Amino acid sequence: MIKWGILGAGNIAHRFAAAVVHEPNSTLYAVSGRDEGKLKAFTAKNPADKLYLSHDELLADPDIDAVYLALPHQLHHEWAIQAIHAGKAVLCEKPASLNAREMREIAEAARSRNVLFMEAMKQRFVPLYRELRRRVDAGEIGKIASVYASFCNEIPQGMTTYHVQPGYGGSLLDVGTYCASWIEDFAPGSIELQTVAANQQDSVDYYIDAELQAGGVKARLECAFDRQKERVAVLQGETGRIVVHDLHRPVSMSLYRDGQEPEQIEVPYEIDDFYSEVHHFAECLQQGRTESDIMPLSASLRCAEILDAVRAGLTYTPECLDVLAEQEELLQYEAFGSKEALELGNTIVELAGEYDREIAVSIFRESDELVIFQYIMDSKAARNVGYMEGKRRAALLTGHSSVWMHVDHELNGAWSEAMANIPHYVPSGGAFPIRVNGEWAATLSLSGLREGRDHELVIRALSRVLKREVPAFPCATI
Repeated sequence: MIKWGILGAGNIAHRFAAAVVHEPNSTLYAVSGRDEGKLKAFTAKNPADKLYLSHDELLADPDIDAVYLALPHQLHHEWAIQAIHAGKAVLCEKPASLNAREMREIAEAARSRNVLFMEAMKQRFVPLYRELRRRVDAGEIGKIASVYASFCNEIPQGMTTYHVQPGYGGSLLDVGTYCASWIEDFAPGSIELQTVAANQQDSVDYYIDAELQAGGVKARLECAFDRQKERVAVLQGETGRIVVHDLHRPVSMSLYRDGQEPEQIEVPYEIDDFYSEVHHFAECLQQGRTESDIMPLSASLRCAEILDAVRAGLTYTPECLDVLAEQEELLQYEAFGSKEALELGNTIVELAGEYDREIAVSIFRESDELVIFQYIMDSKAARNVGYMEGKRRAALLTGHSSVWMHVDHELNGAWSEAMANIPHYVPSGGAFPIRVNGEWAATLSLSGLREGRDHELVIRALSRVLKREVPAFPCATI
């Protein structure tokens, strides 16, 4: 009989306790936490033999075989290693660590002590996931070309839990880790960040949309605390695609194969969305295994590396300025007049239809400061005209795009006074110099999108019109 101890008595611990009841040869033996009243309330619903007011006491109990680590993210590394050193098998809630360095230390501890450690990435264990893996391995959609995983929640305003604390909160660690697991499993190879868009507030990421390369597979990770979207994983193959619904606890998926009718597939849980991972972990422990073959230590480490790669795009480096300068150098015209302005403006308006918000766009001829193109979509207002003018003035002041000014200020603190003296200026992307053979002829200025996508749209439009490939800006802007 496996005697389980739970570190922590929060909501997630209740769900684990409800699942372990159904596992043969397992019993909930002990729970630990700091609040005695909370522990008693927990065991009133989920009977256990022992209550401990410290995690150290629980880990010192020789009768406990395995622990479920249900603590906040920032405590996983510390208590996972302590549990391993105490000789307890560890089922750890995701994310197993805050970063790859912590995960390496956990893996080293587990391997050196020959102790079973597994991250509770629950979707990998449910029956539908097994059916998905069987079909992919059988080649039903051909070789995987891209993986898209999106998990976006809108959390309550005023939430003060660890989820929104700098350093260990944010959507990437909480829900983005599920997305990373899909990419880890279906996009093998070294991870390279291409672009990232983000909404960050007080050093907490509330939205992230990252594009990556993993070997020859394109990957996109989207997660949020500030919006609600369909939670899906999409595996695009050479001959079809699979759309998995509710990617973190799936029971259904849609299979689209070239030339065939779509197939709807449903595979229910064995008990609930927690049970399958508990059952697998118990089997591993009973068989004397120190790693899972479904969620091995290497998979947890690679998930952490994916999150690290995305997180790196939230911090500027001097190389970011070099990329922006290269964009300006490559996206120059041989001639620019009203005809070219109309073509560029219309291209921006066309591409804007692919985004979730409307825009306002202006092109200023700098020889006489005349607006030679302007288009304002229905939802935009006079303030957007002010924003466009402010961004233009920022660009003229620095001799670069407005996002260059923002990045330079973040890196070097160079523009505080200038920013304060530019009315309507929000230090963000959207203004871009139109140069003709090195001379500044016009300024393109755009307002309306979020997460730094104003600059992204500008670069996309110029690249299309000029038929030139330019390096993407690899970091998140505002």
